[in-house]
Amino acid sequence: MLLKKVETYIAQHQLLLPQATVLVACSGGADSVALLHVLMQLGYTCVALHCNFHLRQEESNRDQAFVESLCKTWNCACHVTHFDTQHYAKNHKIGIELAARELRYTWFEEQRQATGAQAIAVAHHQDDNIETSLLHLIRGTGIQGLTGMKPQNGYIIRPFLGITRADIEQYLQDNGTAYVTDSTNLQTDYTRNKIRHQLIPLLQEINPSFCQVMPTNIQNFRATERIYARYVAQQKKIWYQEKEDEIIINLTGLKEQLEAETLLFEWIKDFKIHPAEVGKILHAQTGKRFENKHCIMQVKRSPVKGYKMLIITKL
Repeated sequence: MLLKKVETYIAQHQLLLPQATVLVACSGGADSVALLHVLMQLGYTCVALHCNFHLRQEESNRDQAFVESLCKTWNCACHVTHFDTQHYAKNHKIGIELAARELRYTWFEEQRQATGAQAIAVAHHQDDNIETSLLHLIRGTGIQGLTGMKPQNGYIIRPFLGITRADIEQYLQDNGTAYVTDSTNLQTDYTRNKIRHQLIPLLQEINPSFCQVMPTNIQNFRATERIYARYVAQQKKIWYQEKEDEIIINLTGLKEQLEAETLLFEWIKDFKIHPAEVGKILHAQTGKRFENKHCIMQVKRSPVKGYKMLIITKL
């Protein structure tokens, strides 16, 4: 049953060509072990990728040994790398979770280029997607953040987004497949773990069908986001003009449009403009200047038509 679900999901979202070579991120945990097993059963040529982040002393080495042994048993190629994650996090002044993410995805892409694989498969599933949507909501987000993870993002694919954690556990049990447990997944030190172990159970108390309702909500958010993106793009064609290192936005015309601040934010967010500043920029007087390390913004009058315009010079 699970094999058919995943096979259908891959075909529906055109994630992989038949018998393609795919890199599979494998930590040794239940989700990634199941993903590797399923993709091999579906006839793909798999190469397991394992990262030893050296964050859990002997447990990290145990995970590595397990994955290497598993791949040897399954006759699957396995590539392993080691990271000094704490050193990287300290040097880049970022948290451990972000450091681990940056390190692994950079290495994954290096491996994809070296092997010529079609894609890199990661084991995010439906429950993970619910957690991601809630995490974005808690931290503050626009409509896009509520849509969770996409089936494909560049070369990263998520064949398990259509199945649940319970589906995966049942599959492993039915196949007698072993896996290891990361002890940090059982702790509540990290925000995502608090959502998983505290918030979601509470939401299920309020609505026992919460985990069945949320995937439908996420689909609705995605539909809304597509409509939203189309409107943003349509308005951009009218009021936004780009010339080499300079962007010109017609502020006079833009201010008359529905949700003008939101439109402006979407067009200039890549310059790391804080949302609170967007209204000030939109309604600024002629001559006003805004500057950060990414750009210089100046409000001027069009010498021909007299409308107020925002000129952005990229740095």
